[in-house]
Amino acid sequence: MRFVERRHDRGSALIVSMILMIVLAVVGIALVNRTTREVDAVASKRHWDRSMSCAEGAREMLLSQFRAYGVNLVNLQMQRQIGDQQYATGHYDNFNVTSVAEAGGTPGALVGGDASNRITRRGGGLGGKGWRMTVVCRDNTQATHQQEVEFLVNFGF
Repeated sequence: MRFVERRHDRGSALIVSMILMIVLAVVGIALVNRTTREVDAVASKRHWDRSMSCAEGAREMLLSQFRAYGVNLVNLQMQRQIGDQQYATGHYDNFNVTSVAEAGGTPGALVGGDASNRITRRGGGLGGKGWRMTVVCRDNTQATHQQEVEFLVNFGF
């Protein structure tokens, strides 16, 4: 009788464990990279939200000045410090300037057929003209964070 020698696969457990370790290392590196990108995206979104709320606050503050009696829109200026943020009329490179101008293509005082337009026609008021306004908000703690908003307001009857 002849003995058949059986070969045992020795060392295959080591190869399998090495391959498994490499796969787990690649998955771990991918998870760390994704987490880093997520943290950066959240920080970027937080800065964006802060600058947009600052610009919206500047816009609302400029609009609140319309309630003053006898406001002259053409000369309307604003520069205020609220916490660590600065609200101002103007552009990102030129603060506290008159940035209110009449927008072209909007109806003036002589448009109308309803009662409100007849009232302004006699008085010569603003007459529901469109006005283009620009406000800018700057974060004083980080001078690189600015947001400018240009908007159109239909003011008057």
